[in-house]
Amino acid sequence: MKVLIIDDEERTRDFLKDFVPWDELGIDQVETARNGQNGLEIASDMKPEIVLCDVKMPKMDGISFAQEYRKIAPKAIIIFLSGYLDKEYLKSAIHLKALTYIEKPIVLNEVRQAIEDAMLLCREEERMELEKRRLQEHADRSLPFLRQEMVRKLIQHPQSAHIEQALLSRETFLLPLSGPYTVGAASLHWNASLIPQDPSGVQERMLQEINLLPPEQTGGAIFGFDSQNWLIFILPGDFDGTYRKHKEVIDHLAEELLRLADPNIQMHFGIGETAHTRKELPASYEKALKAGIMQFYREHPSPLFYQPDMQFGLLETDWEEVRQLRDELRRGEMAAVRTRIQQHTRKALLSRDRNTARVKDTYFQILLAILETAALQGITEQTEETERRYIWREIDSISSLSRLESFVLSFLAPLEDPPAHQACMPGKMREIIRYIHSHFHEKGFAIKTIADHVNLSETYLCSYFKKQRAQTLKEFINETRLEKARELLRDRDLKLYEIAVNLGFTDANYFATFFKRYAGCTPSEYRERIAK
Repeated sequence: MKVLIIDDEERTRDFLKDFVPWDELGIDQVETARNGQNGLEIASDMKPEIVLCDVKMPKMDGISFAQEYRKIAPKAIIIFLSGYLDKEYLKSAIHLKALTYIEKPIVLNEVRQAIEDAMLLCREEERMELEKRRLQEHADRSLPFLRQEMVRKLIQHPQSAHIEQALLSRETFLLPLSGPYTVGAASLHWNASLIPQDPSGVQERMLQEINLLPPEQTGGAIFGFDSQNWLIFILPGDFDGTYRKHKEVIDHLAEELLRLADPNIQMHFGIGETAHTRKELPASYEKALKAGIMQFYREHPSPLFYQPDMQFGLLETDWEEVRQLRDELRRGEMAAVRTRIQQHTRKALLSRDRNTARVKDTYFQILLAILETAALQGITEQTEETERRYIWREIDSISSLSRLESFVLSFLAPLEDPPAHQACMPGKMREIIRYIHSHFHEKGFAIKTIADHVNLSETYLCSYFKKQRAQTLKEFINETRLEKARELLRDRDLKLYEIAVNLGFTDANYFATFFKRYAGCTPSEYRERIAK
């Protein structure tokens, strides 16, 4: 804590600086100034929390100094000194919220007591400020979830009695008490190998970042994820239900959301019809959701989509079709298999099942039949339950019907000409291993990047690699990193964080955990062993 002493009498300045036990009082820095003007120059840089200031001085008196310094440091504590019992000065001191007024000649005990009182006041101010910041930080963290809860209530039970009372707090919930409103729904699709499977962390981050945007950038909308993991926004205003009126507002909002989303996340929007009252919000939400679902059936999904008339059907797995497809696979009738899958896609496009997970499951059953045939022919290993779950995660992350068809068709390549395919296996393995050795340390390196490089699906790549090397692809990558780590640890000039960076780890602690897990000792222990 810092103290500034301002007095035009040098003797008074020196007396206070030299004889008050500042260290005992917990004061870290004490400076002096010869008048108010000189004091203001010093205080502007020093920012003292406590100022002992004479009232009457040349150039600038204590009252004028206090008035100016209050503009710089409103919470600074000022203690006035004076040999004059002037009522007008006392009134000014009170107006400027001076802590106390010490008469000259100065008594050290009075000064000490005044400083102790000032420090208690400073500490209380600091405590209150910390508590205020803590409460504000808590409120900032809670706000996205309060707004999410409001979104969920508005699209389900908009006429609940407490909603109207809550909407009176415009600072919290932004929306006006009465309509019109426009509802939008955005689906999020991501590859599970790049982004964690559990969506809650991704959703929480997005909500926090969205709520940091000023209302003018979001059109005053509030956001929340519904029970189906769709990002829902309620925007005040009439957009005419056609996504033509004030189109630029929704376009700008979509751009902001796409900017905030992870680059690996695809986001498609559906816009509902205008809700002129809160009562109409569930219907508007339903229309927005349907419009978003329709994106799945578009060959080239657009970032934003409005569909006035949407009719949905039902698509279930046709087990007879799957049986016939399995027979065609075993007979090697690959052209017929391709045609059957393409026909299934046309059937799915005509049905436009609202439940896209059910549609994806029909392709999942087709894919399992393909993998089963590949295993029977010795091209891949039998699909285990863990692999099935991973395959489903891959399928579930696909954002459109056309991409889903392409994904399933890609698994036919190894079956279309098995002898030629098997003949080129060693070369393919060399390509995979060379790529791993060349890129495992790079940011963003993942199984997907290897699969893209060698033009195979992730699932097939993992199965194929395990069959060829009798170990999983992940085990080989970890083995490669471990071997390189041992090599780098022999160079004792390299620091652990440098080795971690060279191996593609984000920090030294994560590297140390990895090394101990696979090598059975810490990097430091390994260095000590090889040094002996």
